[in-house]
Amino acid sequence: MENDQDEVPTASWAMWLWLIFVAIVSFWCQATVTEERFVPALNVIANRFRIPDDIAGATLMAAGASSPELFSSFVSLFITHSSLGLGTVFGSEVFNQLIICAGAVYSSKTGNLQLNKAVVIREVFFYALGIVALYFALQDTKPVEGDASGIDHIFIGFGDAVMVFGGYIFYVLVCANMDAVVNFVFSTFASLPFVSSLVPAKKEDGNTNYGSIRHCDIPVGDDLPFLQEASGLIQEPVGNFETVEFCRTKSGGESESDFYFSEERQAAEASASGVSNVSGDVGGGGGSSGGGDSSMGGSRNRQGILEKGIRRTLSKYSDGTSLRPFRFLMSEEKPSDDHGLYDIEENAYEERLSCFMWQRSCFYSKARFATHGWHLRWFSFMHNQVYSVPNRTNADRHRVKYPPFTDVTIDSRRLIIKIVNPAPQNDESINNKTRMKQNDFYLMAPSSPIFERVVGKLSEIVELRRSSQQQDDMAGLLAASPRDASERLDRDEHDFESLIEFPAGGSNLAIVFFFVLFPFRALMHYTVPDVRTMDGAGNPNTSLTTASIAIAMCLVWLIVGSYAMVASLEALAALLDIPDAVIGYTVSAAGTSLPNYVASAVAARNGFGNMAVSNALGSNTFNIMIGLGLPWVLYTSFGTGFEPYNELRNEGIIQGVLIMAAVLLLLVVLLLQSGFVLHMWHGHLFVVCYVAYLVYVIGGVYFW
Repeated sequence: MENDQDEVPTASWAMWLWLIFVAIVSFWCQATVTEERFVPALNVIANRFRIPDDIAGATLMAAGASSPELFSSFVSLFITHSSLGLGTVFGSEVFNQLIICAGAVYSSKTGNLQLNKAVVIREVFFYALGIVALYFALQDTKPVEGDASGIDHIFIGFGDAVMVFGGYIFYVLVCANMDAVVNFVFSTFASLPFVSSLVPAKKEDGNTNYGSIRHCDIPVGDDLPFLQEASGLIQEPVGNFETVEFCRTKSGGESESDFYFSEERQAAEASASGVSNVSGDVGGGGGSSGGGDSSMGGSRNRQGILEKGIRRTLSKYSDGTSLRPFRFLMSEEKPSDDHGLYDIEENAYEERLSCFMWQRSCFYSKARFATHGWHLRWFSFMHNQVYSVPNRTNADRHRVKYPPFTDVTIDSRRLIIKIVNPAPQNDESINNKTRMKQNDFYLMAPSSPIFERVVGKLSEIVELRRSSQQQDDMAGLLAASPRDASERLDRDEHDFESLIEFPAGGSNLAIVFFFVLFPFRALMHYTVPDVRTMDGAGNPNTSLTTASIAIAMCLVWLIVGSYAMVASLEALAALLDIPDAVIGYTVSAAGTSLPNYVASAVAARNGFGNMAVSNALGSNTFNIMIGLGLPWVLYTSFGTGFEPYNELRNEGIIQGVLIMAAVLLLLVVLLLQSGFVLHMWHGHLFVVCYVAYLVYVIGGVYFW
């Protein structure tokens, strides 16, 4: 009997390795270009045109963060005509809801995440709306002539596509008018117990006196949307910001290097707080150049074998001339090589207080969250100046000297300090290149004692500056020394680490990957402009033209990277004899969603766990309504001439929608049972559910 089944293709082991390598590199390229270039460039555009935070976050920034899923959907629909893009979106939905939520709980400061009811209800509602719209859009299934497999195909008409896509317009309108929506709900249904419970009870701030510093829950408006107050509603619960009650003090006398540790205080505070090995305890948050750097407090003594060997070889066999191309391997130390995360350095002679603080990046201010949203800097607070350097090599070349501020606002419950930029907020203060207003500065302390010491020092600085009535006295007080002037002339505007900068102090595996990916790093570095440049006062100075070029080049990288990912994974699916949708549910979904997992873990460590969870649900809404709806609208309009699109085989797709609905229902039940608090055991349950999901998907191919 003649076998009418398609023959399963075979390939050599070299081809297998090549396809796997291409897939991994494509994942890395999409994630890196999105985080390092695309999102900051979109942020510059949003600031340039004064797009409100809620609208920018739900449109431009959401498109940037979910660009791998969006572009894989476009490529698989318009170019390869497969179901891998649909599978990627479906798998990402389950990954985001289970693994990202679990990671946020695991990374939280307290082991529990307090969620904002109003925000979570909004995200759950629109995600559920997207699932319902998607389910009805996929209901038209029937056989197609010429398909010998006999599997039904899904027919998606223009009306179905518009139904899925149109829901996102409603979502954006609600996000843009969230205050009005909350006010309407509270005023109309205030008598209902559930609605009245949406507003958390106000907590007393205590009687702490900080002199000239204003104390409040920071009403940050357009600058930090996830802490703004709306109808008495603070979107990020205070309980997620709990920190250790610890610091380690180094005091000194008449010279900058004459310091000693207060060992008695260190031992007493460590005993009281239960913290040990403080210099190396840095898992408490931050971005890429910020917290989470396990090498802090002595990384120069923790160089891996590979890094030591590279440095030793270059030093032994290279003279000064031949070593020049490898200067990036001989870089200077980072501030964390000499200071721990909880160190406070005091110099009585200079009247200086120095410590690590996280500073919110102005290049990710519109993003719902990002790995680099908050970056670690070593601050020095003096009466005549305040400056900081990033936690990176050659840090002094990236020094920022802050303008002579006289207005500071603090939020002691979240350990956040807002330094108001003294430049007048009018058209004359707008940067000539970016046409953006000068930004205020948001700092976050790693512990309560550090927060108290910094606020006390800032109070002294503010009182001193306010007492200076004469302009010439103020100018003399704030005049830069000749050393400061020379440093400004030699300053590097790029505050973030370069893509081609050697990972000094990194693990052996990180160094290996650095060299393996170096050709791609160099190509991306030189073809896509980095818009994250600042002047010496910490204000962005990227032009609109540069940001536009960066966005255009990012689109090229995303299209090429998505095509490489889709093509390589489709080839692997053919070799494994599994449907394209299945490899989309699993490998493609995990690969495109891992950067979001890292960003959510960083956000949770910094106290923004509610933001991480709500953004996971918001990303799911975007993936369904835009990641699928927009390509379908365009394809049924221009690709099929308003005829239904019918190239999708119903290979477990409807079941995938039902799984998404079941997972969402599980989350809703758990939140209602726990009072909108995610506990550690919820994270364990989410991981178990995701493993069960993978077993079901893979087992459906090979076993049932």
